[in-house]
Amino acid sequence: MTDTHQLAQLITACWRISGDSPRIPTSHGLLDRALKLTCEAGAFPKWVHERLHFVDSRIGLQCVEVPGILEWAQRSQLTSAPNPSYETTEVQISERVAKHLLSQLGIGADAAIEWGNTLRHAISDAENQLIGLDQARVEEY
Repeated sequence: MTDTHQLAQLITACWRISGDSPRIPTSHGLLDRALKLTCEAGAFPKWVHERLHFVDSRIGLQCVEVPGILEWAQRSQLTSAPNPSYETTEVQISERVAKHLLSQLGIGADAAIEWGNTLRHAISDAENQLIGLDQARVEEY
Protein backbone atom coordinates (compact mmCIF):
# COMPACT_ATOMS: atom_id res chain seq x y z
CA MET A 1 0.00 0.00 0.00
CA THR A 2 1.35 3.43 -0.89
CA ASP A 3 1.61 6.47 1.35
CA THR A 4 -1.01 8.21 -0.77
CA HIS A 5 -3.42 5.32 -0.37
CA GLN A 6 -2.97 5.38 3.41
CA LEU A 7 -3.55 9.13 3.45
CA ALA A 8 -6.72 8.68 1.39
CA GLN A 9 -7.96 6.00 3.77
CA LEU A 10 -7.21 8.07 6.85
CA ILE A 11 -8.78 11.29 5.60
CA THR A 12 -11.96 9.66 4.27
CA ALA A 13 -12.37 7.46 7.35
CA CYS A 14 -11.89 10.40 9.73
CA TRP A 15 -14.37 12.45 7.72
CA ARG A 16 -16.96 9.65 7.70
CA ILE A 17 -16.97 8.95 11.42
CA SER A 18 -16.78 12.58 12.54
CA GLY A 19 -20.04 13.98 11.22
CA ASP A 20 -23.19 13.78 9.21
CA SER A 21 -22.16 15.39 5.95
CA PRO A 22 -20.46 12.91 3.63
CA ARG A 23 -19.34 15.67 1.23
CA ILE A 24 -15.74 16.85 1.41
CA PRO A 25 -15.27 20.28 -0.19
CA THR A 26 -12.42 20.10 -2.70
CA SER A 27 -12.68 23.27 -4.77
CA HIS A 28 -10.66 26.48 -4.51
CA GLY A 29 -7.93 24.80 -2.49
CA LEU A 30 -10.23 24.30 0.50
CA LEU A 31 -9.03 20.81 1.28
CA ASP A 32 -5.39 21.84 0.79
CA ARG A 33 -5.75 24.77 3.17
CA ALA A 34 -7.78 22.72 5.68
CA LEU A 35 -5.20 19.93 5.75
CA LYS A 36 -2.50 22.51 6.52
CA LEU A 37 -4.58 24.03 9.32
CA THR A 38 -5.38 20.58 10.69
CA CYS A 39 -1.72 19.58 10.76
CA GLU A 40 -0.79 22.90 12.39
CA ALA A 41 -3.40 22.15 15.07
CA GLY A 42 -1.53 18.93 15.87
CA ALA A 43 -4.12 16.57 14.46
CA PHE A 44 -3.19 13.34 12.69
CA PRO A 45 -0.25 11.07 13.50
CA LYS A 46 3.33 12.14 12.88
CA TRP A 47 3.56 10.04 9.71
CA VAL A 48 0.85 12.19 8.12
CA HIS A 49 2.76 15.39 8.87
CA GLU A 50 5.85 13.84 7.29
CA ARG A 51 3.99 12.80 4.12
CA LEU A 52 2.04 15.98 3.42
CA HIS A 53 3.87 18.82 1.68
CA PHE A 54 2.52 22.32 1.19
CA VAL A 55 3.65 24.93 -1.30
CA ASP A 56 2.64 28.46 -2.14
CA SER A 57 1.83 28.51 -5.82
CA ARG A 58 0.48 31.13 -8.16
CA ILE A 59 -3.03 29.88 -7.36
CA GLY A 60 -2.49 29.85 -3.60
CA LEU A 61 -1.58 27.27 -1.00
CA GLN A 62 -1.49 23.74 -2.37
CA CYS A 63 -0.92 20.36 -0.78
CA VAL A 64 1.20 18.46 -3.28
CA GLU A 65 -0.44 15.16 -2.33
CA VAL A 66 -4.12 16.21 -2.57
CA PRO A 67 -4.66 15.27 -6.24
CA GLY A 68 -3.21 11.82 -5.59
CA ILE A 69 -5.22 11.41 -2.39
CA LEU A 70 -8.44 12.28 -4.20
CA GLU A 71 -7.58 9.96 -7.08
CA TRP A 72 -6.77 7.05 -4.75
CA ALA A 73 -9.94 7.63 -2.76
CA GLN A 74 -12.03 7.55 -5.92
CA ARG A 75 -10.28 4.53 -7.45
CA SER A 76 -10.60 2.63 -4.17
CA GLN A 77 -14.29 3.56 -4.06
CA LEU A 78 -13.82 5.36 -0.76
CA THR A 79 -15.36 8.42 -2.41
CA SER A 80 -17.48 9.19 -5.43
CA ALA A 81 -16.22 10.78 -8.58
CA PRO A 82 -16.19 14.54 -8.06
CA ASN A 83 -19.51 16.19 -8.75
CA PRO A 84 -19.78 17.93 -12.14
CA SER A 85 -18.51 21.25 -10.78
CA TYR A 86 -15.58 19.57 -8.97
CA GLU A 87 -16.54 21.33 -5.75
CA THR A 88 -17.02 18.26 -3.54
CA THR A 89 -16.46 14.56 -3.35
CA GLU A 90 -18.75 12.29 -1.37
CA VAL A 91 -17.43 9.70 1.06
CA GLN A 92 -19.08 6.40 0.13
CA ILE A 93 -17.85 4.09 2.87
CA SER A 94 -19.95 3.26 5.90
CA GLU A 95 -18.91 4.08 9.43
CA ARG A 96 -18.19 0.39 10.00
CA VAL A 97 -15.83 0.25 7.02
CA ALA A 98 -14.20 3.51 8.13
CA LYS A 99 -13.49 2.02 11.57
CA HIS A 100 -12.06 -1.10 9.93
CA LEU A 101 -9.71 0.99 7.77
CA LEU A 102 -8.64 2.99 10.81
CA SER A 103 -7.96 -0.21 12.71
CA GLN A 104 -5.72 -1.41 9.87
CA LEU A 105 -3.85 1.89 10.13
CA GLY A 106 -3.48 1.45 13.89
CA ILE A 107 -5.72 4.39 14.71
CA GLY A 108 -8.46 4.45 17.34
CA ALA A 109 -11.94 5.73 16.62
CA ASP A 110 -11.81 8.45 19.28
CA ALA A 111 -8.67 10.02 17.81
CA ALA A 112 -10.10 9.75 14.30
CA ILE A 113 -13.33 11.48 15.34
CA GLU A 114 -11.31 14.29 16.91
CA TRP A 115 -9.13 14.64 13.79
CA GLY A 116 -12.17 14.54 11.51
CA ASN A 117 -13.84 17.27 13.54
CA THR A 118 -10.65 19.33 13.39
CA LEU A 119 -10.59 18.88 9.60
CA ARG A 120 -14.27 19.88 9.32
CA HIS A 121 -13.63 23.04 11.36
CA ALA A 122 -10.54 23.77 9.27
CA ILE A 123 -12.64 23.52 6.10
CA SER A 124 -14.97 26.14 7.58
CA ASP A 125 -11.98 28.33 8.55
CA ALA A 126 -10.53 27.95 5.05
CA GLU A 127 -13.87 29.00 3.52
CA ASN A 128 -13.92 32.08 5.76
CA GLN A 129 -10.33 32.92 4.78
CA LEU A 130 -11.26 32.75 1.10
CA ILE A 131 -14.31 34.94 1.66
CA GLY A 132 -12.09 37.45 3.44
CA LEU A 133 -9.62 37.44 0.54
CA ASP A 134 -12.42 37.98 -1.96
CA GLN A 135 -13.82 40.87 0.09
CA ALA A 136 -10.37 42.46 0.34
CA ARG A 137 -9.95 42.23 -3.43
CA VAL A 138 -13.33 43.87 -4.02
CA GLU A 139 -12.46 46.70 -1.61
CA GLU A 140 -9.20 47.31 -3.52
CA TYR A 141 -11.15 48.17 -6.65
